[in-house]
Amino acid sequence: MILNLILWVVCFSLYPADAGAYIDPGSGGYLISSILTGIIAFFAFASAVVIHFFRSIIIKGVSFLWCRHRVFFLAGILIVSGMFGFFIFKALHMPSIVKFDRARSGVHSVDTSRVSPGYNLYEGKLMDNQGRVVKQWPSIYLGVIDKNGDYYAEKYFEAPLWGRYTWDGKVVWEKHFPIHHELLLTPQGTVMTFTKEVHRYNGRDVEFDVILEYDKDGNELQRYSFWDHLQEFQKYHKKLELDMPANIPMPQNHRMVKSVFGGHYDYYHLNSLSIVPPTPLQGRHPAFTPGNWLISLRHGSMVFILDKDSHKILWRAIDDQVKDRLEGPHAPSMIPNGNILLLDNGRYRKWSRLLELNPMTLKVVWEYRSEHFYSLSQGFVQKLSNQNMLVTEAEEGRVFELTPDNRIVWEFYNPDKQNEKNSTDKKKWGQRQEIYRMTRYPPNMIDPLLKP
Repeated sequence: MILNLILWVVCFSLYPADAGAYIDPGSGGYLISSILTGIIAFFAFASAVVIHFFRSIIIKGVSFLWCRHRVFFLAGILIVSGMFGFFIFKALHMPSIVKFDRARSGVHSVDTSRVSPGYNLYEGKLMDNQGRVVKQWPSIYLGVIDKNGDYYAEKYFEAPLWGRYTWDGKVVWEKHFPIHHELLLTPQGTVMTFTKEVHRYNGRDVEFDVILEYDKDGNELQRYSFWDHLQEFQKYHKKLELDMPANIPMPQNHRMVKSVFGGHYDYYHLNSLSIVPPTPLQGRHPAFTPGNWLISLRHGSMVFILDKDSHKILWRAIDDQVKDRLEGPHAPSMIPNGNILLLDNGRYRKWSRLLELNPMTLKVVWEYRSEHFYSLSQGFVQKLSNQNMLVTEAEEGRVFELTPDNRIVWEFYNPDKQNEKNSTDKKKWGQRQEIYRMTRYPPNMIDPLLKP
């Protein structure tokens, strides 16, 4: 019985728990990951049954080897144990793709002549291109600055408090429920963000995203629920793991603990919304009408454009429709030439890339990869006025400015992240060493606000 238990533990420990865990299914989160779990479980059970019925033969065989060939038996055990220990050591000491260099903490300008001028907002701090923090707010998550200097943000990650504040930090209005992933000031003069609602789905408490739009006085204008439109979206993708009945085994992870939104599972994991701007594609297809919603869903690796009024799905790029596959994409935006710029995280292939897609053909027209660039499950990319891109490598606390010819001309390493391992203090709720996103604002907007 003990031998059976050990076999089950070994089999499941060999299965990479995060590779099929629904909370972040990466390249799709489709049924294959759960089927693979079932196959492993079947073989583990079958092996346990075989050992149970033939244990007397196995015991006799071991006894024979011990009595007649004790030296070879011990040598075999030592060799197998050594190999097993070596693989464990290698797994535990395998270096990450990106390592921090504490000496590079802060700002590093590689080519100042090609850096886009401006001020950089991250985690409640507004910093110039030389690394000097010129302004700071107590609300640190999802921060965005309006042209008049008002600041919109959530208190901290998934805090039940977010709102609009003046440049000097006075409260204009606040909302007392958590939001996630996005706070967007639209060209139409509204505020958009996301929350979640919980529904019972296939025997589980599942969270479904909700897009909220407010006017700048804090009045709700509209609410778009993915639960209400679930069947429409499901026409475009294969079944996800949560589409299986609750009695079918599924890899579990830390999100089984109830989230601040009240659920145990997250269906689509909406992570970005941007507004389609005027481009040369305007008029060629209804999807490219200015004002439409360009959204990104991490689970299923999907990007959609929705009609701004009817919310009908007009365009999509899903998983293997893009060369080398999308894996949990973030921050898609339509740039002035009509192409779509996005960050493709590549969580399970272990390397990230930036992509510029032709939305008419889904062809990759530009790509950036580097052995030093890997953003596991977050990140952001912003097209700058000089055609450079500001790229947030979130978990690494790193941001860099990239030219169209793939040269890094400016780089920032979060000092808090660089000192994280040296700190003996416990992390406080909401304290972030990583950088969720950094955005750059032009000098002609910020300079007047900084004057007394």
